[in-house]
Formats: sequence, C-alpha cells, structure tokens
Amino acid sequence: ANATLKHVQIESDIVGAVVFDQSGATFVSFQRDEHIPLLPFSDHEYGEFEGKAYVQRPITLDGEVIGHILLLSELGHWQEQQLKRLVTVMALFLISLIFVVILSSRLQKVITAPILRLTSITRRITETRDYQLRAEKHSSDEIGRLVDDFNEMLDQIQLRDNELQRSQEILEEKVEERTSELKLLAEQFEHLAYHDALTGLANRMTFDVNLKSAVNNAKRYGNQIAVLFLDLDRFKMINDSLGHAVGDELLIHFSKRLSACLRSSDTLARLGGDEFAVLLMEAQPSTIVDVANKLIETVNEPLMVAGFSLHLTTSIGISVYPTDGDSAEILLKNADTAMYRSKDKGRNQFNFYAPEMNARAERRLILEHKLRQAVLEDSFCIYYQPKWDANTLKMVGVEALIRWFDPEEGAISPGEFIPLAEESGLIGAIDSWVLETACKEILQLHKGEVPEILLSVNFSPAHFIRMQVCEDVAQTLARTGYPGSKLELEITENLIASELVDVSGQLKKIRELGIEISIDDFGKAYSSLSRLKQLPLNTLKIDRSFINDLGEDPDHEIIAKAIIALAHNLNLKVVAEGVETEEQYQFVKKHHCDTIQGFLFGKPMPIADIGALLFPE
Repeated sequence: ANATLKHVQIESDIVGAVVFDQSGATFVSFQRDEHIPLLPFSDHEYGEFEGKAYVQRPITLDGEVIGHILLLSELGHWQEQQLKRLVTVMALFLISLIFVVILSSRLQKVITAPILRLTSITRRITETRDYQLRAEKHSSDEIGRLVDDFNEMLDQIQLRDNELQRSQEILEEKVEERTSELKLLAEQFEHLAYHDALTGLANRMTFDVNLKSAVNNAKRYGNQIAVLFLDLDRFKMINDSLGHAVGDELLIHFSKRLSACLRSSDTLARLGGDEFAVLLMEAQPSTIVDVANKLIETVNEPLMVAGFSLHLTTSIGISVYPTDGDSAEILLKNADTAMYRSKDKGRNQFNFYAPEMNARAERRLILEHKLRQAVLEDSFCIYYQPKWDANTLKMVGVEALIRWFDPEEGAISPGEFIPLAEESGLIGAIDSWVLETACKEILQLHKGEVPEILLSVNFSPAHFIRMQVCEDVAQTLARTGYPGSKLELEITENLIASELVDVSGQLKKIRELGIEISIDDFGKAYSSLSRLKQLPLNTLKIDRSFINDLGEDPDHEIIAKAIIALAHNLNLKVVAEGVETEEQYQFVKKHHCDTIQGFLFGKPMPIADIGALLFPE
C-alpha cells in the first residue's frame, strides 16, 4: 500500500490518496498539502469533494475485495487537460475543414460546376421551352459523356417538340377549319330556319311571325296592312314535263322578279311549291292595286330557262286588315280563298277577299272530296252529243261528254268539276275512264261490229305531260277491241301551242294507231301556222264563242270564215260547235264548214237515245 502511494505521489495532479481496509477504515494515506482534508470512505465510485475530484476503486485479492483505494485530484488540472485536448481537437477540425474546403473547391471545378451548369441549362429549358439550348462540354471524362448524353437527349426532345409543334399547328388548323365549318353550318341552319332553301326568300314561319307582328302594330297605331297570296298558274305542268330542275330555276328567277316589285319594308315569302305571299305594310287601296298589277305583269314577261321560252301567269288573292280579318291566320286564309276565286274566274288576275268567298272555298273542299270518291266508285256516266254533216245533216259522229249525278246534289256541271279535276290531278283517271267506257258503249250499240260513226273523246294535256298517252290509248283499244279508225281524240289549242312537251312526236304515234286528232276550241289560244303544219292533225273545232255571235258581231264572222279557210288550206276538216240557231247553221254551211254540232240538232244524250237516232225502228 505504501509503495502504491509513493507511486501515486509522482503524479503531480494527484493531491491526496487513501487506502481503506475491508471495513472502510483508513489503512494508509497520502496528502500533498496538509490543509487539504482527506475524503472518508464513500459509497460512490467517483464524485467531487470540496472542489476536488475523486475516484474510488475496489482492491481485490484472489477474487476477494480486501479494501478500496481513493484518489483525490485538482479539477483545474483536469480542466486544463480537457482544454488542451479541446484545442487539439479544434485545431484538427479546422485543418480538416480547410482541407475539405480546398477539396470541395477542387471537386466543384471538376464535378459540381459542370453539373450546376447542366442544372442551369435544364432550368432555362424548363422555363423557356427552348429546346435549342445546349450544354457546353469542358472535358472528356464521365462529366463530358454526361454532357454529350444530355445534349443528345435535347436533340431527341427538340425533334419530338418540333413534331408535336407541327402536329399542334395541323390540329389547330383543323380545329380552326372545323370551327369555321361549324360556324358556317350554324349560320346556314339559322338561315334555313327562317328562309326558303331554294329561293332564299322568307319561309312560312318567318312570314307568320312578321304578319303577327304587323297585325299587332296595326292594332296599336290604327294602320292598314294587306296580304297577297300568289300561285303560279299551271306550274305543275312545267315540273311534270320539263323536270323539277327547270321548275326550281324558274322559281328562283320569279322570286327575284317579285322582290324587285316590292319595298324594303314589305315581306315576300315562299310558302311552298309555287305559292308565294306578300305582306304590304301601311298599304292603301291604290297601293295594293298597283303592287298586284306589277306582280302580274312581271310574271307575264317571257322567261328563257334551259333553252325554253316560258310564259306563265299568276292568280292573286288579297285580304286587308282590319276589314278582312283581325288575326294573321284569318288574313292568310282569306287571301288564299281570294286566290282560288281568281283561278275560278280565269286566272292571270287578282281579287280582293269577300265574305261570300268562304262559301265557295268550302264548296271547293266538299266537291273535291266527293269527286275523289266518285272516281273510286265510278259514279259518272257519259252523254253523247251528235255531230252532223253540214250538207246532208247525216250523223257522222258523237262527242263523249262526262256527266256526274251526285246522290245528294243531283247533276253537277262539268264546268265546275272538270277544272277541279285538273287541279287535283284526277283528270287523267277521269279521261281514261271516259275513253274506255265510251268505246265499250259504242261497240255494244253496234253489237260488236265496226261503228258507223266517229267517236270523239276529250283528252287532257296531263296525259301528254306524262308522255304515256299513246300507250294508254293503245291499251284501251286492245282491252275493248274498239277500232282506232273510228276514234278521234280532241286536244286543246293550248297544248299544241306549248313547247313544254314533245306533242308532235306523241301525236304521230297516236296517228299510227289510225286515230284522228282534233283541236278543240280553236281560236282562243295562240298557235302559229307553222306549228299547225308540223302536227299530224285532222280537224279544227271552231270555239263556240265565235259561233254564238254570228249575225251579231262582224268581227267574229270574219274570224270564223278565216278559221274555215285556214283549215281547208291545211287540208283539215272544220267542226262548228255550239250551233243553236238556223242563222248560225246557214252561215257555217255557206262557208263550207264540214261538220256541225249544237243544240239546234241535238243536245248531249244517253247512249240509248243515240241508238234510237242511228237505228230508228
């Protein structure tokens, strides 16, 4: 223990030491300074005692604790040692830090700077979307290869960007083009919603809206407005003969003509087909008449379409607010009614609405319904008016005339239902029925033998428009067995004056069947001499209006004589129809008329009465 303490005394930082026995009593001790008290046995292995640090450790022998040793040291010494160590450590740290800074600076030049430049380039590309920028290569090491790969990546990105840009430009062009198309379609749809697709005029919906607005304003301010309803006469014939393309072009031309007759404040609309309507704002009676006359005149002017010189007329009906109705619907309906009155009175004119016209309109609807029913049920019969040789007064023929006896109304005049049949498209079926029925009845009258007389049947232009008249007549002759040499078809002068259909070609085919051709009501329409010479005609029938005025109107006598002379010069027979007086008969006989027909010698009669005349008992 003493040797141990001596060894401890060598350590200058130890100021005292104590060896305790097993019981904790001081065994030996050492004090460098007598004023320094020694610490008694402690239960702690280390600690502080009066400003001194102590450490206490057990002393063992053969694995048995035989005592303890306690060393007491000055804290200042330890603190000085600690400070030295700290200074040493700090010095080492500073040296390391300087080394790291120098190494970092070097590494930054070698590694970090190129990467930072790559980062900067990447940021600029991201911000500017400019893929033409490239990183600058400063070495051939891994960083240099990285720069090469980076620039190659930019090349690919730029290539894809250019492709995307071109695709975007193409897409934008397509989108812009499609947008323009959609905008144009929207404008077209909007225009079509309020305008007629063919003529560009206002359509019925627009006209109805404008008319309702005009009526409301007229009610508020006490103004007068007028509605004109126009229909082109016999327009269906043009569509059927020349085709809808020519008809459409004709409608376009007439739309422009009609528009030129109106003021900018007026409304012209196409209601459908060949029907037009005009709304005149603040219209006075004189203004309405002037406009109606202008519209008729402009329609009457000839028009060249597809190489054809076309002459059309129009029928106009007029209604005026407030006298003819206080609503848009009534005004348009009454104008339509007045238009049909213009047609009934001969077309190519205008008529103002009158209340009694409603009765005519209702009559028209009822009659059309009955007429359709009569066609389905064959509710007609045929009367025959004899034709006589002007010199011998021998019966040489009969004209088949349709008659209609309605169960409710009785006899209905052909002058009333024949025009209606033409307008409603029923005339074709009626004419075919008359032809076949008349052929059968005349054959039965002659007991199947060849008839002694010539059967005349009126044929509407509708058959010629369909270009099937020859086939229809041939089939009728085949079904009935009637000889073509004893049949005469009467056609109107309007048909032969028309250039709408190949009349000459069809008539020649009919003549090949042995059938004779007669022009009915000759003198009422315009037909040139050259046209008469070109057609395979057999007979001219002088219109009854000229015959009726014989002996009273010198002009009509001159016309009748001229027609007879003209026909004979063209090697045609002449029939005078409507002979009702002896004076008329003597006139046509004197001027060598071939055949006469009229009440003076016989009214239309049933087939039985004709038989009695032909075969008296």
